[in-house]
Amino acid sequence: MQGIADFFPLPTTNDYLIGGVALLCAVVSWYIHFRFYLKVKTTPVEAEVNLPPVSVVICAHNEIDNLSQYLYLWIEQDYPTFEVIVVDDGSTDGTANWIGPLIPGTPGLKYVHLDADYIKMHGKKIALTLGFKAAKYKHFLLTDADCKPASNHWLREMAAPFAHGADVVLGVGKLSKTNGFLGGLIRYEFLQTAMSYLGYAAAGKPYMGVGRNLAYSREVYDKVGGFSSHHHIIAGDDDLFVQSVANEKNTAVVVSPGAFTYSLSKQTFREYLRQKNRHLWVGKFYKKSVKRMLSVYPVSQFLFWSAMIVWFALASSFTYPLALMLLKLVPEWVIVAGRCRILKIKKLAAFYPFWNLFYSYWYILLGIRAFFSKKPLW
Repeated sequence: MQGIADFFPLPTTNDYLIGGVALLCAVVSWYIHFRFYLKVKTTPVEAEVNLPPVSVVICAHNEIDNLSQYLYLWIEQDYPTFEVIVVDDGSTDGTANWIGPLIPGTPGLKYVHLDADYIKMHGKKIALTLGFKAAKYKHFLLTDADCKPASNHWLREMAAPFAHGADVVLGVGKLSKTNGFLGGLIRYEFLQTAMSYLGYAAAGKPYMGVGRNLAYSREVYDKVGGFSSHHHIIAGDDDLFVQSVANEKNTAVVVSPGAFTYSLSKQTFREYLRQKNRHLWVGKFYKKSVKRMLSVYPVSQFLFWSAMIVWFALASSFTYPLALMLLKLVPEWVIVAGRCRILKIKKLAAFYPFWNLFYSYWYILLGIRAFFSKKPLW
């Protein structure tokens, strides 16, 4: 029988140095999980509140197929007073001919058309701006034409924080399931992104939302001049805008299955890479404080796993790095499993250690690629 000393020999200098780096990174990771990610909790569905009138703004470009499937889901929301504004930003697929006959017989439905040649120069921000100008009400709820609400009380749940004085409401925009490795990667990215922006916002540090499910008041929009501070950047209508208006006091998060929106995820690796490059490229224009805040977690993960690989090779006993690896992963795993349950991606939780390791390197590679890339096409 082997003695305990065979499993735990006296630590060497390598054990202390490499283990110390790994432990420091683990502590940073624990802090982020317990301080922020753990705050992502299901939002209680409130009883009847004094809900304000809301303008739902849907941007669409050649989305006639999606509009024909989902538009009625937005129009038939269970809500006291609201309107639905479809902003057609230069479609050439017959959207105008399809939606035109619907307007006279559909109370609360509006249609705004933008010239295709004009909109090519501006992107989504000008489409949203003109949609807001056509809006009758002082609260906006944004989504996209390829999205569908999870329920007919989506609008009621997303708008409820307005009744309590919120000016910015961050919702959850889920993606449909894609099979295989790409599907797992996309779901893990969704999990990490959701835990981050919802968790930081719940802790009083909002920095982004998703345009598929985002709401704010006309007051904060006008206060900062709309998108004027970043009008020259083709993207950023959700994250850069949220950074310009959101704070601890005026921002609320809504995490409820009935308030989710769903849209189709990318089906090929090429489409995924193009989309990811766009998102990370916009990160160049984040506030410096936000970039510093968001860099801590991926850097800590990269350094932790790099230290672990070296430590397994040089340790006096594999039990030392193995013990720390389990000590790091188990509490994180419990927190992540809970967030997976809340965000309705339960199966992903079983593979958390693998995705945590893989994405620690994958994210760094994507970030380097985006940093050196030219202005991406939208």
